[in-house]
Amino acid sequence: MRLRILGGVIFLFYFVTVLGLFNAQVTNYKIYRGLSEKNRIRILPLVSPRGKIYDRSKKLLVSNRIAFTVGVVYQELGDKEKILRILSDKLGIPEKKLSGKIEEAGINPFVPYSVADEVDKEKAIQLEEMKYKLQGVIVTARPMRDYLYGEKLSHVTGYLGKISKEELGKFRTYGYMLQDLVGKDGLEREYNEYLRGKSGGLQVEVDSKGRQLRVLALKEPAEGKDLYLEIDLELQDFCNDVLGEKSGAIIVMDPFTGGVLALASRPGYDPNAFVSSESAGEVNKILQDRALYPLLDRAIACAYPPGSVFKVVVAASVLDTGKLNETKTLFCGGSYRVGNRAFKCWKKPGHGTQSIREAIKNSCNVFFYQLGFIAGTDLLAEYARRFGFGEKTGIDLPGESAGFVPTIAWKKETLKESWFKGETANYAIGQGYLLVTPIQVLRMMAAVANGGELLVPHVVDRIENVELSQGKPQKIDINGESLEIIREGLRMVVNDPHGTGIYGRVKGVVVAGKTGTAENSLGKAHGWFSGFAPFEGPKLCLVVFVEHGGKGGVGASMIARKVIEKARGLGLL
Repeated sequence: MRLRILGGVIFLFYFVTVLGLFNAQVTNYKIYRGLSEKNRIRILPLVSPRGKIYDRSKKLLVSNRIAFTVGVVYQELGDKEKILRILSDKLGIPEKKLSGKIEEAGINPFVPYSVADEVDKEKAIQLEEMKYKLQGVIVTARPMRDYLYGEKLSHVTGYLGKISKEELGKFRTYGYMLQDLVGKDGLEREYNEYLRGKSGGLQVEVDSKGRQLRVLALKEPAEGKDLYLEIDLELQDFCNDVLGEKSGAIIVMDPFTGGVLALASRPGYDPNAFVSSESAGEVNKILQDRALYPLLDRAIACAYPPGSVFKVVVAASVLDTGKLNETKTLFCGGSYRVGNRAFKCWKKPGHGTQSIREAIKNSCNVFFYQLGFIAGTDLLAEYARRFGFGEKTGIDLPGESAGFVPTIAWKKETLKESWFKGETANYAIGQGYLLVTPIQVLRMMAAVANGGELLVPHVVDRIENVELSQGKPQKIDINGESLEIIREGLRMVVNDPHGTGIYGRVKGVVVAGKTGTAENSLGKAHGWFSGFAPFEGPKLCLVVFVEHGGKGGVGASMIARKVIEKARGLGLL
């Protein structure tokens, strides 16, 4: 008997695929009200299952599962107090909380309104057995989102949440209704219109006790479209693991197509917590975490000083304009005086006389202080913008930050202050007001690797029967000879015995890259490494950012080495 009851509940689910919306609940409101004295018309919403999400090898990342929901049709409720007591007892929900949900159902009194999600199967059966006591109460099977890899993909997939009043007002014309789930972040939000599908509904006639008499009409729901990503699940998993408990980000990208092979931001969160109203405690914990901020996507949404990775841009500005050539040398004695202040190099004795290639290899601050003054502040800002800083990359994820590229005019207009020479020195080593995101640094490095193409990174490779516009790359206005000099310097960073990025060296693969250590007034410095491999015919570029990670030449470089080794093992090199 119990199996037949459960089967009846699930039958409806399979009969129409899943629960959703039916516009007739609004348009035929007056008609249904007129039928409410004897037999009633009931609209059972049929939500289409959201499209699934797969990685580049068609491994399933996000799916749907069946869950039981208890809802009420407010207009048909019998003895509300009695029903409230029974539901509270069986569901284990306080009467006060349950009462509030039941009253919310009065907004659309002829439409089932969920008061409990993800109800245990046994409880669902018990409530079905007591149906004669629960007039107006409906137990249904509905699809629930299932994030198979939890927090390891949280900033890629994002999560679902109930539609807000603001969203409802904005999207009502698209068929959205109260209690609908919509994408709140990540791909779930960015591609919500494709993943959502089209809802349907079942129109049935019931008697005064809520017993179904006949089916009047059926509108089949249309399942949402599946997403196929550029992401490699194994590489994504590894990037999360190698960051471990550190806060930071790793992004790996094809330097010619912009396809994102991995995008890891730590700490993460479990998007499954947002699926059910029963996980409110866990959701509040995530939302109120003011120490780690797990909802922040450090890969694209947080901007930081770039430190020495910005020296790539500084070098480009003087080489491309002819203000410095590849044979010109400058001297580093360990410090450089600007006014009454000595700006120091990280190497106390200094690096001596160097060419620009050697200065990139050594990440010599004194050399780049001098380049900053040779170029001038406005030229530094101009080339920063040429390499995509100060604007969003256009990656197909929400919440991206544009970072910030300061200018002399900005400071005068906004802060009402003059620009100081010392600020130009700081600018030239990626400090001061300049702020960038890891995805911007990655795009800059990809442009160096591919010969000057500024790409639009993308996570989604394809959606069946949908023509995606993934953005066209822009050609950076810079001569190829300048880029080649910089590339050679980046090769030396990792492969020369005295390079700052020797910990990023990979046996059998020539890696090129740049380290960075960004001073942080609030604590330990941030560590950076960005590079590409192999040097000839690059197959991937990456950025590693470790919040409060100290010297990028050590921590971030070592992580980069491990990621490149993993990518090679997966056949991505």
